[in-house]
Amino acid sequence: MRYIMGVCLMFLISGCASKLADNASEKVLDYGMTHSKKVEIIHSKTSRTFVTITYLNPLNHPLVTQNHEQFIVGTYRATGEESFVKTTLRAFEVNGKTEEVRVTPLEKDNPLLTLVSSSNAWTDYVLVEAPYTSTIKMELSFETDHSKRVSVGFRKDY
Repeated sequence: MRYIMGVCLMFLISGCASKLADNASEKVLDYGMTHSKKVEIIHSKTSRTFVTITYLNPLNHPLVTQNHEQFIVGTYRATGEESFVKTTLRAFEVNGKTEEVRVTPLEKDNPLLTLVSSSNAWTDYVLVEAPYTSTIKMELSFETDHSKRVSVGFRKDY
């Protein structure tokens, strides 16, 4: 009995100590997670909008072009009820500018969503693109249909 317990314990220890495979997609997801911000907008006791913003430019991936500043913005509104209420984001600004800011809705099977570690089927995603800038501090701001202006800051890695 002791022998069986000892063998089981050795398997448990060796399994926990093994190194994970060094996979490029895992690194991209890790960088995507570190360059993501989450915002919670409270509308009432039972209604909240969850917004996840991922800054794509620091990611070294073929899907990310360095010609524009790129953000993936996901929204999900939880009401505490079974009905689904969609939240609309509008008036996007990047570094306080609205000129040339493009907002494109993303389908659920868009390959860019593989770069977002927390992507899921119940969240609506948009791609926000703005002209490339050399400033180190980035700020993305927007309005929802139920709140005031929300701003989120990012910092470029050089």
